Amino acid sequence: MKTQMLKGVLIHWNDDKGCGLIRPDASHADMATLHGPASEQDISIHISVLKHMSRRPKVGDTIFFLIETKLDSKLNAIQAHIEGVEANTDDVKENKPYLGNGNSKIPISSSAVIARLLIIAVLLIGGSLIYQMFTDTNTTEDVHRTQ
Repeated sequence: MKTQMLKGVLIHWNDDKGCGLIRPDASHADMATLHGPASEQDISIHISVLKHMSRRPKVGDTIFFLIETKLDSKLNAIQAHIEGVEANTDDVKENKPYLGNGNSKIPISSSAVIARLLIIAVLLIGGSLIYQMFTDTNTTEDVHRTQ
């Protein structure tokens, strides 16, 4: 099931903070949120969801967006775009897997994964050989002592 994009007008924008408010179109009265119809609530929007656009938003722009409800019950716009404004394809980055705990922003390539696996394999083999040499040496010394 495809999610319907909502439509609204940017009624407030603080360019210094990179955030503003969208007033949803009255046609979205049937869309329910935790605090009533979506058309009766202003939706927060951050510049990060519009970073792919070729210009910054302006008051009066028509915005298409999806709604995300935060834990504090505030509504935020996500996956947004400005009507009539081209997307800046130069800024769109390919989705690559990230290394770390989810907070890290270090992309990792397949060659880096292979290199790390090879390092781990070498360390395991080296450790195994050293362990064998150590246990073989102790076994040989024990045999000489008992004779």
